[in-house]
Formats: sequence, structure tokens, C-alpha cells
Amino acid sequence: MSTTNNVAFTAPLNPPGATTILKTEQIWAGLLLKIRSAQTFVPKAIQSTAVISETHDSSTGNPVTVRDVVFREDQRTVRETVTAYKPSRVLFSQPNGSVVNNIVSEGADGELYMTYTFEWNHPDASQEELGALLEKEKAMARGAVEGTITKLRELVESGNL
Repeated sequence: MSTTNNVAFTAPLNPPGATTILKTEQIWAGLLLKIRSAQTFVPKAIQSTAVISETHDSSTGNPVTVRDVVFREDQRTVRETVTAYKPSRVLFSQPNGSVVNNIVSEGADGELYMTYTFEWNHPDASQEELGALLEKEKAMARGAVEGTITKLRELVESGNL
């Protein structure tokens, strides 16, 4: 019996009609900012972010940030280990085994997409509870991706990225 919900959501970074076109460098800079200030991008879900340490993975050289995130809904603090894989992915790992990826990908015609994948572990949840959580997590995934894209565009337009 699985106690994990797997969710993914994708949206175009530069949809038709976008007035400001986001460039890969700007998107990456935004994802790096999101590591340090998650509440800037997903304020409905995250209340605050505190960076505990910043190092580099000894085998890959990728930057690794340990941070404490306070979730708004239940005021729960979770210590996450975040690894950045320039220029396409940021991996967020939680102590309970839950994993989130923020992925920037390119389509066949060069269009850019933002995908978030979530592997949420709920070890004490019943199958019925998992189903209810899944619906909530699907909505959260969509909101996180769309909210991040909106915030990236705002930051670029204001000259802050």
C-alpha cells in the first residue's frame, strides 16, 4: 500500500500574448532567489524561509542550501536540503522523504516550460486520506507553478531580476 502522492504540473513560461518574455538566465536567477526566499514566490503556502547553510556538493560541485521553511497552513517548520542543477532543475528534499523538483525545460520549438514535480510522503495516511490530500496537492502544484511564473515576470518587469 502506497503512502505517497506523486503530482506534476507544467505551464509555459512565455505563453502567447505574454508582454514580457522571460529568458533562461532570468528564470534561473529567479529559481536561485526562490531557494532563499520561497515566500516571495508561493506566499499562500510558505510564510518564511531561513537559510541555515550554503555549501557545494563535493562530487558534483552543485550548490546545496539547507533552509528552514515555515508552512503557512499549519505553522510547521521543515528543514529542507536544496540542490541547484544549473540551468534546469532545483531539487528540494525533506527529512520525511518528500521531494519536490522545479524544472525548466525546452520544447521542440525552443519554447520554455516550468514543471514542478512533487513526491509527497504521508506515512500515516489512510487510502481515503491520501485521495483527499491528492486533490489538494494537485491544486497546490498548479498554484505553485503559475504563481512562480507570475512572480518571475513581475520581478523582471520591475528590474529586480
